[in-house]
Amino acid sequence: MEAFKEWKRYLWGEEAPVTVYTDHQNLQSFLTKKVLNQRQIRWAQKLTNYNIKIVYRSGSRGGKPDALSRRPEYRPEEGARHSEQHILKNEHFQISIIHQKRNAETALTPEKHEPTSLRIMKLPDKAIIPTKGARFAAGHDIYGLTDGLVPAKEQTMVETGIAIGLPEGTYGRLAARSGMASKMGIAVGGGVIDADYTGEVKVILRNHGEVDCVFKAGDRIAQLIIEKVANADAMEVDDLETTERGKLGFGSSDLNPKRAITAKEEGITIGFLHADTDNNEFFSTADIGYHPRLTKERQMLSSAHINAALMRTMNDAFLDKIRGAGKEDERWQHRGRELVMLREGKKGMPVEWIEKDRLLYYKNRLYIPENEVLQSEIAQGCHDSLVSGHFGQEKTIEIVTRDFY
Repeated sequence: MEAFKEWKRYLWGEEAPVTVYTDHQNLQSFLTKKVLNQRQIRWAQKLTNYNIKIVYRSGSRGGKPDALSRRPEYRPEEGARHSEQHILKNEHFQISIIHQKRNAETALTPEKHEPTSLRIMKLPDKAIIPTKGARFAAGHDIYGLTDGLVPAKEQTMVETGIAIGLPEGTYGRLAARSGMASKMGIAVGGGVIDADYTGEVKVILRNHGEVDCVFKAGDRIAQLIIEKVANADAMEVDDLETTERGKLGFGSSDLNPKRAITAKEEGITIGFLHADTDNNEFFSTADIGYHPRLTKERQMLSSAHINAALMRTMNDAFLDKIRGAGKEDERWQHRGRELVMLREGKKGMPVEWIEKDRLLYYKNRLYIPENEVLQSEIAQGCHDSLVSGHFGQEKTIEIVTRDFY
């Protein structure tokens, strides 16, 4: 039971069964026994959310179950040293921890994860990875691999030296760079990159200008924009829905008056605040569900952060607990009386100590009396996270001492 408690964050709700080796043979009937005693009922309640399999192994063969609990002073007869005991022999080693649904046969086969980011592979080493020119730029700048020329009124295919892997449900669109389009009349032809294409990306540059366009290796020649796509299958139908426009084609929309365009201001729903205020990010409800910044970081607060935030609010009930515990701590009372006397006597107060509302603060941290129940409540609020598990003793102490002394 202690082992399951310690490793709860790894075993809780695991689909693959967890094998438990024991030298207590009566535990084998624990999973199938219909009538349980009071102690077994408590065990059953605590093990409800674990998928376990109990395997009996006699004590003489219990090298694997108790190998980690063997102490150096537990020596066999004849005086053998602990270092000479082969508790785990080579044949005992096997693949026993496999992630979720994977089994021993597929453990060595890499799992397929749904790609969520743009992946770039250099083909020659001199190729340049695409970059963004600004924080909120829509496209990644694509660089030419070699020197080249786009003659006036003609087109040229330019090598980039890179291959890309696109996120699921997207395609890549190659677009012209605004500077080259406005100054030299350069446009991009073709431009659709399917998600299953893994060959070299090549850019068709079309020169609509009157002068040849010369570029060098390493120049930015186009931009790559990642767009979502609906992978819908084509289906034959007998009729289509009736619409206002119907079969009217080219130029038909110019015959009807245009509808007025109305703008609706979206209220800020989510904000990411940074130390540098220029980098603050704000999103509305329209961004939820498709903006990469929001889909990538769905887990924004862990239980430890929430507990710490609740603790920092210092509600009245919690502060009353501190005042009550302080009445039973002589050192806490002595420090409080000393600070009150200095303040009333208009003498110099210690720089690091403050007395306010019958509470004591040291370096802006709340001074906690010697009370085990109160200290346990504080430690519990900063102790564990459902997301990352136990932070470790040093990290827990650091979190506690941010607000409490």
